Amino acid sequence: MSASAEDLIQQAEDFKQQGNDAFKEGNYKRALGNYHKVFCYVNGLQVPGEKSEVSGYADMMGGKSNQVPAEKVEDIKRLKQSTHLNMAACYLKTDAFQKCVDSCTKALSVGELPKALFRRGQAQLELRNLDEAKADLERARELDPTDPAIGQQLKRLEQAYAQHKAKEKKTFAKMFDQMRKEPDAGADDCQAAMAATAATAATAATA
Repeated sequence: MSASAEDLIQQAEDFKQQGNDAFKEGNYKRALGNYHKVFCYVNGLQVPGEKSEVSGYADMMGGKSNQVPAEKVEDIKRLKQSTHLNMAACYLKTDAFQKCVDSCTKALSVGELPKALFRRGQAQLELRNLDEAKADLERARELDPTDPAIGQQLKRLEQAYAQHKAKEKKTFAKMFDQMRKEPDAGADDCQAAMAATAATAATAATA
């Protein structure tokens, strides 16, 4: 392994640690800045079997990219996965829920991890994507049945489904009440109400 590749990995690890320190201090913006720097370094490494823009450019220029030896491949993958997961935690803390979902998805592309499923499920719940939250949280519980935090989020999910169903029931009750008062307009009201609730009805169907 070349010295330059070793330096890139060490610098990436250093920035990850600085990000962890900033997170513990509650400075999530600085933590994210350091986590982003991790990828500035590891993305310059060529993992065997992967074709990256960096290696493609190096080939065109007749040079060589920083090749990672086989025994270091899993270390690089774990570094990327854990950094994506830490970024997801920052996004949860700052209410950037869609970015949290995206970071968890990237972490999960490396391998299934209950913590990544849990955090993505939390973010999906906040975004009111109830079916997606249910899938992630239930899978997280299968992988780690002893984590009480997962159970707490599943209870929140049950409450969200109940609120959704109550809102839907109220919408239909209002529709039928209006139909009774204005029978001539009943067909038009029914069509309008069904169109308004069609999108949300599918979400409650799997509860």
